Amino acid sequence: MLKSPLPEKSIVMRDKENSRSRKWKEMAIRGKQRGGANSGPGTGMEWSFVTTDSKLISRAWKGIPDCWRGAAWHAFLSSSAASRQIGKPDAELVSIYNELIERPSSDDVQIDLDVPRTISSHIMFRRRYRGGQRLLFRVLHSLALYFPEVGYVQGMASIAATLLCYYDEETAFVMMVRLWELRGLAQLYTAGFGGLMEALDEFETGWMKGNTISKKLNNLNIGPTAWGTRWYLTLFNYSIPFAAQLRIWDVFMLLGDPEPGSKTHFGGTLDVLHATSAAILDGLRTIILKSDFEEAMKNLTSFIPVKDEDLLMKVVKGEWKAKRRKFVGHF
Repeated sequence: MLKSPLPEKSIVMRDKENSRSRKWKEMAIRGKQRGGANSGPGTGMEWSFVTTDSKLISRAWKGIPDCWRGAAWHAFLSSSAASRQIGKPDAELVSIYNELIERPSSDDVQIDLDVPRTISSHIMFRRRYRGGQRLLFRVLHSLALYFPEVGYVQGMASIAATLLCYYDEETAFVMMVRLWELRGLAQLYTAGFGGLMEALDEFETGWMKGNTISKKLNNLNIGPTAWGTRWYLTLFNYSIPFAAQLRIWDVFMLLGDPEPGSKTHFGGTLDVLHATSAAILDGLRTIILKSDFEEAMKNLTSFIPVKDEDLLMKVVKGEWKAKRRKFVGHF
């Protein structure tokens, strides 16, 4: 009797994932136990990593095993906060969070409308006013109060929802604050989106200027705001498959610190996002170059299937390294 190859393939994939998990465990430095509902490998225990280690950086580009993703992201941003001396300690942010959830917010009505529309297909977020939807509301409510000059903006919901897949609500709030303070999101979300315009201009002039795709889009009068707004404000949520998005986040969390000596507006903080945008546009090159305005807009603003995540990340890494080499001169 012929046997289906799928079980054997699944075993190979499982063994490969287990091997990768062991390698990440060997790199991890055990810390104290964090409280929270999601205690377990990679979430409840507080871990740290040597974020400058070339082996760790190489493995992050290859994708963090999912059981270590929560621990790694938290460790990367904690290391960034400590080295740059930015932000409050986790415990203080958790205390603030518990105070903020008891206060009213003028953004609550809009948050309540948006919450059920955020990845509602995920089992965690299906029930109205229950489970993930309730946690998502609480995190967004508190974030809007923590950054009153910005308040709530719709793109925040998808970022918070992704974090809630890996953290309890308190830690998800801490991670949102860290992203805002350390990874350029505070600038992207500034009132009037002046920072977003700066980011898209930085991408267009620093990464795409003069190439064939840029010339074609300019000829069609399609500026980066037409397609880049959602890509950047949601960190590619809704635009590419979730698994591919997580791979982008792996390196964005690790490599999103400003580059010393950089003269760009964001100081290199958004280089991973820029490299991802360049890689996606490169993947759409053939379609864009033969498209009219409507066809180009359709492909740029629709969900973009990524069939090979490893290939995507190889191109993203190539774009990122090429730009860093230009400014730094070495790795």
